[in-house]
Formats: sequence, structure tokens, C-alpha cells
Amino acid sequence: MELTLESIAERLHYNPNYLSSIFRKETNISFSEYLSSYRLAMAKKWLLETSMPIREIAERLCYGNSQNFIRSFKKKEGMTPGKYRQSKVS
Repeated sequence: MELTLESIAERLHYNPNYLSSIFRKETNISFSEYLSSYRLAMAKKWLLETSMPIREIAERLCYGNSQNFIRSFKKKEGMTPGKYRQSKVS
């Protein structure tokens, strides 16, 4: 199941806009920023602690495809997930 603000709001019986404003007020970041940070943290953890293929990490983190995951990871970390894994393991 893909985690979205809308799916959470529906489950909690809240309006998505209301939930978004409450989330930002309490955390000082948007839900999408939080989710992006969480996904990046999990990706880094799995890259270092497992031998899970990058494609599988992308799938588990609900990226549409591994190329989207690689592009997003590189934008935030300045290197591809494969390079990140190599640089931390060696």
C-alpha cells in the first residue's frame, strides 16, 4: 500500500487539507518532505545493512520504478544508490 496524505486522512476520517495543516504545524515540515526524508533514511539503511538489490529497495519504498528511485537518491545524496553502497562498504 502506498502511503499518501490522502490515504491517511481517509483512514483517520479527516479532510486531507486539515491533516496537512496540522502535520505542518506540529512538525514544521510538510507531509511530503517528511515522507521523502523517511524513504531516503530507509534506503540508506537498507543499502548499508542488506544486500537487497536496488530494484527491490525501490519497490519496497513505493517508487514507481527503480530509475525514479535512483534519480531521487542522487539528487539528495549526490551519488547513485550503488555508489553510496560501495563508498560506505569499502
